[in-house]
Amino acid sequence: MFKRLYIDNYKCFVNFELHLHEFTLLVGRNGAGKTAVLDVVYALRQLLEGTSRITDRDIFPPSSLTRWQKRPIQVVEADLELDDIQFTYRLEVEHHRVERRARIKDEALSGNGGPLFSFKSGDVRLYRDDHSEGPTFKSDWRESALARVQPVKDNIHLTRFLDFMRSVLVCGLNPPTFATEAASEDQILARDGRNFVEWYRHFLQERQDLSLSYTQAMQDVLPGLRGFRLEKVGIDTRALVGVFGDEGEAYPYKFHELSDGQRALAVLYALTHLTTDQRRAVLIDEPVNFVELSEIQPWLVALTDACGSTCGQALLSSHHPEVIDYLGADRGILLSRDGTGPTRAKVLAEGLNHLTEEGPLRLSQVMARGWEL
Repeated sequence: MFKRLYIDNYKCFVNFELHLHEFTLLVGRNGAGKTAVLDVVYALRQLLEGTSRITDRDIFPPSSLTRWQKRPIQVVEADLELDDIQFTYRLEVEHHRVERRARIKDEALSGNGGPLFSFKSGDVRLYRDDHSEGPTFKSDWRESALARVQPVKDNIHLTRFLDFMRSVLVCGLNPPTFATEAASEDQILARDGRNFVEWYRHFLQERQDLSLSYTQAMQDVLPGLRGFRLEKVGIDTRALVGVFGDEGEAYPYKFHELSDGQRALAVLYALTHLTTDQRRAVLIDEPVNFVELSEIQPWLVALTDACGSTCGQALLSSHHPEVIDYLGADRGILLSRDGTGPTRAKVLAEGLNHLTEEGPLRLSQVMARGWEL
């Protein structure tokens, strides 16, 4: 799982360091950088998938440079722990402001302190799992050379790192964009969740045994739901249909006919019941935007239970008082800025012991009064 993120010269982050745990909640005022943290992880995943280049619009564009910095270099570091191996990945992106273009200047991966991969000024050096030197080759400065490395018997550690990064889910759900039909399967949920049906179809093909627990969980939160089915509407196309009613009557509703909140819940509970990789990280921006008040805590309980079992790590960002009060005391990290200055991080509960005549305030009440800073 992710242990540390270091970000420099990216939006509001200058020499910024964030330590993460199995379950972390990011809180802070608007503009403090909560979504930007997820943006960085999302850009890393896109880059290391090998399908995106540094010149793509959402992969470290020139507009992401910190406005008051003149330096052309952006730096991102990620420390991870996977299978008792301590990985450190470092990326340096060099920007040319006048030409409005960028390239990867340096890229490196180490494991347990020894090198596994190095890219510098167009030259790649590979290392074996025992850190002995391997082959060298040239690579394109516009893309991740690490993403191009093919798995072989003596780079198992490097491959394990890439597999993890490519499985990371980063999303901020937008139910109005969700499609109802799927002509194919997708292993990765899109940033806004629009491909949920393709993602759901993939899991049913891979792990049909998981559908029962998922259905049972959804029956608890959607009254009258009997289950979901993928209904054939074309040669290769399936539509997701929710079936409601009792034993005597059944009323099918296509996925787009459900409310935004119902569709959001379908995705949120899928994240807790269908993500079966115990080492996968799930990052969600404002997960309860469309969820009714009484439905929030049951899902948070389900996600907490899933961490370390069906889901390896979770990172949420939220303003919602229910989320803050449930998770903030033990798992909250506060992001803050002084005006338009750089973002800083601290443990949310530090120093928040405010008392009133009625007794101690909840964390959300403290934050509502602006006393958290």
